[in-house]
Amino acid sequence: MLNFLLILLPLYSGPIEAEVQVPSFSSIPIVIEETWQIPYASEIQDIAIDWGTGYLVIRSNADGKLFLANPYNCEYEGEIDLPAGSDGFGVAASQGMYYINSSSSSMIYCSDGSDSWSEFPNPALTGGAGMDFNDNMFPNISEAAASSPYQFYDITPDGSSYDTYGLPGVNGEISGFMGHEVATLDYPPFALILTTRFGHEFFFYWHMGSTYTQYGQEPCPVSVSESMGLAWSIDGYVYWSYKGLDDEYYISKLMIPVFGGIEEDPFAEASQTGYLSTAGNPSMGSASLAVNITSPAQILLEVFDLSGRLVEVLHDGQLASGESTFGFSGPPGIYTAYLRHSGQEETFRFVLIR
Repeated sequence: MLNFLLILLPLYSGPIEAEVQVPSFSSIPIVIEETWQIPYASEIQDIAIDWGTGYLVIRSNADGKLFLANPYNCEYEGEIDLPAGSDGFGVAASQGMYYINSSSSSMIYCSDGSDSWSEFPNPALTGGAGMDFNDNMFPNISEAAASSPYQFYDITPDGSSYDTYGLPGVNGEISGFMGHEVATLDYPPFALILTTRFGHEFFFYWHMGSTYTQYGQEPCPVSVSESMGLAWSIDGYVYWSYKGLDDEYYISKLMIPVFGGIEEDPFAEASQTGYLSTAGNPSMGSASLAVNITSPAQILLEVFDLSGRLVEVLHDGQLASGESTFGFSGPPGIYTAYLRHSGQEETFRFVLIR
């Protein structure tokens, strides 16, 4: 059950203050791994990663281009001319197909990697913002609405049909938007991360059934003028474009520990006994996991990676009472520790950085 805090927000019309209820969420760490200033793009809107071609796709309206880059270093790999008069925000990519929206023509444009574009009506009309399209997650294009009511559209690739989903809790213009899978024992429920352009926040959602439920909300990890696009790579990193306080455009590679997990049901938390902890999160290079039990018992302590794959069994057997520590080393990434003890289960996500 969410706890709620009362805060006072000023109204734009004057000094009168109104009380609103804002949900309080558990903290989600957002760690910046690398940051690049993109010399070939004078402006950056949305970004996407095409898992088929491996390109990081950068939309730049000022240059009239989609730039293709290497996601490991953001070096230039090619470009595609945008259609004339392109002034929207979003870009999505899948298997060498590129989609963009427009803020004036109420159309979505599609390219096969050439400078020639086809088009079809956009159900979001001219209010489309960030986009996402990945065969490994959504079979369709997904596009966020930039203005209230804040929602997103799940659109077939030819625009012939679409579904609409609400995004409760969003309080400003959506700019970046990405869907991702969450690894579980039984099935991969979908989840969303989005960011607001001028609110400078990240919002986190689970998808269960036909609804999206907010489970997190964090400020941007650095101070920015505008928060822009979001995309994620197959190795679990999130790419984020933004305009800095110096009016320059940047792309940062982020580690956000929301991809891993082995819960049967993401809403049904494991029994959080508090027996499992770590000295630091994120940890540099290796983590020290502590198990603190009040009496000798049989325990199982395992570590899973973000895909849900078992990486290492740290202990399987009898353990003395008191605190015992177990070291875990691995490449930078997001991991889930799983503890089974006295018929109870506990999970704990942690992050390793360089």
